[in-house]
Amino acid sequence: MISKLAVLILGIVSEKERNPYEITKMIEQLNTRRWLPLADSTVYATINNLKKRGFITGRQERTGNLPEKTIYSITPEGETEFHEAITSFLEDDIAAPSNFDIGILLMHNLSKPEILQKLKKKMERLENNSYLIRKQILSFEMNPTQVAFTSLTMFKHRMHLIEAEIKTLRELIKEINVRQTISDLSPFDMRMF
Repeated sequence: MISKLAVLILGIVSEKERNPYEITKMIEQLNTRRWLPLADSTVYATINNLKKRGFITGRQERTGNLPEKTIYSITPEGETEFHEAITSFLEDDIAAPSNFDIGILLMHNLSKPEILQKLKKKMERLENNSYLIRKQILSFEMNPTQVAFTSLTMFKHRMHLIEAEIKTLRELIKEINVRQTISDLSPFDMRMF
């Protein structure tokens, strides 16, 4: 199985041949950094890895006096891998535990004030992301012929995930505020009752 970023890149070049700069800009326009943190160097490294694995191929192109650039397209092997990845992503119903899940499980190792401070900072970031995504969704809905419904659906899904985390944070902060102690039981002592 290839990485999520590799699947995105295969999707971008399967739609139209592109150079690495165009691929990076497409990923940036999708606002993927909100849910898939990565640097531009990671995009370039992933492109090189896809090329080494035979999933994309490059050709040199020169336009006027501009420097030569490599234009990538997907190979038949890349198409196969791409389709398998999409199928796997759509059929996968087991969400991997997030860093947040692990943080919740182990937060009893921090002081109550520290936990509350971290959770409130996370709440601020999520509320800011929520605002930005809602703004993007509204923009898409105002121009429905300019945006693929799959892009709009992806943004709505991200919004629902953020809303779920905000709800969890509110419940968690409320629970922590009423508790005298956070570490009364070990999270690893989950006996079946």
